[in-house]
Amino acid sequence: MDSFSAWHAIIVVVIALVLVLAAKANSGLSGALVVKKFFVSPTPRDDGVYIEIVGRQSGLIAWLFALLRIDPTLEMRVRYTKVEYMVSNFTGFTRAVLPIESVSSVYFGVSRPWKKAMGWLLFFIFLAYFAAEFGSTGAAVGLVLLGLAVAIWVFVFNRLRLIGFNDVTGETYHLLLKRSVIEGQEISEEKLDEITRIVLALLDEHKKPRPHHE
Repeated sequence: MDSFSAWHAIIVVVIALVLVLAAKANSGLSGALVVKKFFVSPTPRDDGVYIEIVGRQSGLIAWLFALLRIDPTLEMRVRYTKVEYMVSNFTGFTRAVLPIESVSSVYFGVSRPWKKAMGWLLFFIFLAYFAAEFGSTGAAVGLVLLGLAVAIWVFVFNRLRLIGFNDVTGETYHLLLKRSVIEGQEISEEKLDEITRIVLALLDEHKKPRPHHE
């Protein structure tokens, strides 16, 4: 049997990545989305929007679909009197419109995918083990180093950010977002906090007693 060369390891890695990307492409909008469009301001835009977040599936294929305006998206907009939440895909869309007074709470959070990073590291260590078994020490070392680099990149640059609302009936509307490399859009923790403060300010504004006219 021929020795296990670095080229063999590269081929195995490429095949594994293709399988991972294929599985991810079939996962729909259930997972984290990349930020396609983002706007937040304590004063509304000309169209009355204080907050706008549009997320799409990640990946080059999804980005190409976005250029054709046929990409599945999840959108959230906050206006003075209402919150709009819409999920669209190739077959149509579903839209929910909530009066701002029906929002009972707003929440946000940040998490780092340490399990995903560890999974990638173990995957490359697994490949390195087979490379070492076939006598290719250089390929084994290279795979371990590559695994460390991938794990660090996933942990540092794939933070997930969650923003959502609960209404008075207990229904939840949320977006799970990550940074878009192609569009360069990202929502920081400070922006999430600003979104929360804007929504609470709008709620407080609607709770104020309004003057009665005789």
